[in-house]
Amino acid sequence: MVDINTAMAAAAGERRNRSTGDKERKKNRSGADMGIESFDPVKHVKKEKADTVSMWLVISFALTVSLLMRYVAMPSAQNNADMLWFIPMMGIFLLPSLHRAILPEKFVEHYTKGTWFKASFLHIFSWLAITFLLTNAPFADIVAPQVDEGWGMISEENGTYDFTKSSKDIVALDEGYTGLHYVVLSFSDNYDPSDSNYKITFAGDTVENDWSDIEAESPEALDPVRAHKDIDYPVAIKIPDGLAAGTYDIVVEVTEDGDPWENTRTVKMSVVIQEIVEESTE
Repeated sequence: MVDINTAMAAAAGERRNRSTGDKERKKNRSGADMGIESFDPVKHVKKEKADTVSMWLVISFALTVSLLMRYVAMPSAQNNADMLWFIPMMGIFLLPSLHRAILPEKFVEHYTKGTWFKASFLHIFSWLAITFLLTNAPFADIVAPQVDEGWGMISEENGTYDFTKSSKDIVALDEGYTGLHYVVLSFSDNYDPSDSNYKITFAGDTVENDWSDIEAESPEALDPVRAHKDIDYPVAIKIPDGLAAGTYDIVVEVTEDGDPWENTRTVKMSVVIQEIVEESTE
């Protein structure tokens, strides 16, 4: 029989014998023997500096591209909008050459394919963010005034104005209608919408904006279509008396001297005069 002390001593001796082999020694050691690259703090600092320089170079490049597209290309590119995104997107292929042309070798030697991948995404998102700022107020105005809260018709009776909201861009009246009826809407914009030009036609004939007539009687009559009452531009188009049954088109053409180009918008509406069908007495 073997007592427990003898067994433990034998096991300890066996472990010591195994640990003397090269294979066991590699298992218990880290570093090059395990295929792990040793950490070089000096090289790490240089790589971080190179990445930081690359980041600021890409942001500067995106800023330059955004400024050129906004103030040089956009004024003459209203009819070629695809160019405004195609050229900046193609800029990602210039990034490796740009780094090698501008930066010293002590930075370039640290760049890899991963660097160009990260730089491409940084360029795209930086360009998008800067372009968004440069093409909106207060730096630009590229959209004409738009309809604020839909449109409808107000009908006046005994000094009271009743509002009827349009349905599928149509309002309807029965043939033989009486009283005053107006198609009403309002426009809002980043800038003062009253500075724009509004051409209004009713069934092909040019008509005037009759909002001032309603305002004199009841300033709150257009409230249902005015979400920004202090800064909008209200429009009221009087429906002529005695129209025959049929459909009459109303068109409002908005033209704005925007920045960097002229902005336009066309709003189409219809008034339907419904024929009254008399019931048969038979």
